[in-house]
Amino acid sequence: MVCLQGQMTHNLQNEAEETWLDYLHAVQSLSAEMNAALAAVAGNDLARLESSVAAQERLSETARSLWQSMRANPGQVPRIPLQQLAAAGEELRQNNRVYAAVLARAARVGSALLSLYQEAPRGYSRDGRVVPTTNTWSCEV
Repeated sequence: MVCLQGQMTHNLQNEAEETWLDYLHAVQSLSAEMNAALAAVAGNDLARLESSVAAQERLSETARSLWQSMRANPGQVPRIPLQQLAAAGEELRQNNRVYAAVLARAARVGSALLSLYQEAPRGYSRDGRVVPTTNTWSCEV
């Protein structure tokens, strides 16, 4: 009986440790996906941005469920270095701040461009040159 309890305790400890490692991996992967999304925004690559956002949503849900599982078993202390977990969390927080700022700026730029195009009754050709909508008289010397 004692041997069985010891084995169960050992299995629970291994499961808890695996959960902590999975959580650490999810946080690190989420941080990497945020960097990928920033690169997609900088490169004006909508498909890559959409793919990265979808991956971020999956990773966020994974990290959230792992965190809730770890909170349900507060007595399980991981054997992974807590500094590694703290560093990954700090990197994620920093990337989150940068990501939020970039997305807010992108939204403002998008709104400004939309407003500019709606206000100006100009036409644009395919090559980007302005096509005048009215004729004007001009003098050439």
